[in-house]
Amino acid sequence: MRVIWALLSVAVIATLGWGGYWFVGARAMDRTVERVLAGNPAFSAASHSVLGFPNRFDLTLNEPRVEQGGMAWRAPFVQFFALSYRLNHVIAVFAHDQQFSLLGQEMSLHTEDMRASLVMAPGLALALERFALVAEAPALQSAGETHRADAARLATRAQDSHRHQAVIEVERAFPDPARMAAIDPAGHWPRRFDVLRLEAELEFDRPLDRHVLEGAEPRLVGLALTGARVVFDGVSITATGRLSPDARGNLSGEAVLTVTGWRELMQRARESGLMPAEHDTLATMALQSMTDPDNPERLEAPFVMRDGDVMLGPLVLGSVPPLF
Repeated sequence: MRVIWALLSVAVIATLGWGGYWFVGARAMDRTVERVLAGNPAFSAASHSVLGFPNRFDLTLNEPRVEQGGMAWRAPFVQFFALSYRLNHVIAVFAHDQQFSLLGQEMSLHTEDMRASLVMAPGLALALERFALVAEAPALQSAGETHRADAARLATRAQDSHRHQAVIEVERAFPDPARMAAIDPAGHWPRRFDVLRLEAELEFDRPLDRHVLEGAEPRLVGLALTGARVVFDGVSITATGRLSPDARGNLSGEAVLTVTGWRELMQRARESGLMPAEHDTLATMALQSMTDPDNPERLEAPFVMRDGDVMLGPLVLGSVPPLF
């Protein structure tokens, strides 16, 4: 009986202690949110609450808004969930409808489901280790146009305190039909892209940790595109290398391009006027020499980008518009 009583006593004390820990943590989170909202004019919310007793901290922000420079975001709500024994891993759930403003351009985003996972390094600074966001059935509306996709993903991973690898991938993207008809009335290019993927390396002037909520906004001081993939209508294009933009947004650097269905791609580029006619024969002969002997429709070619021009040796194959 004494053993049972002792075990019950330990269980009661542990339960009270755990409950006390939750209430202390919830109060600390509540005060932190109040301090951030009061001390940073870029963030605002109509109200907030902390629930989830006893094993989670569930933070809800009602009518949150973020306004920074020429960018603004607002939504009916956003929720953050963290296990009370693993506070460095946070799950965020977004409302189905969100509003954006970028340099005066109003946009709205509707998703069937959108959530993010944020993992931070243990410690007081809570530096960002990795981040992942998944949006199901996103539909972006802007200026009367609607661009849709089956899914969109964004992921980052820290390389060190200032540099992060980032990947954006969109599955089965459907650009606005009217916009595509306006820029490509002859239908040279597809109206559906099975895969759109972009890989990059980002460098900031300061670590991305909890101090960004109360200090100066981190500035992007370095950007390099390290990979890309596009798949449509049996054509697959993969690029690996390192391309960096200059002050005007024009890309320069070296990369290796792997193309399956390159003859189809050449035909589209020729008909749409992207490839200069005077280089047609030379470019075709040069590309044929780089094809895979086991698969004549696949080639691997090193290329150089110089101020946005895509060059294969001395030949200009086309141009890429500035990033910004």
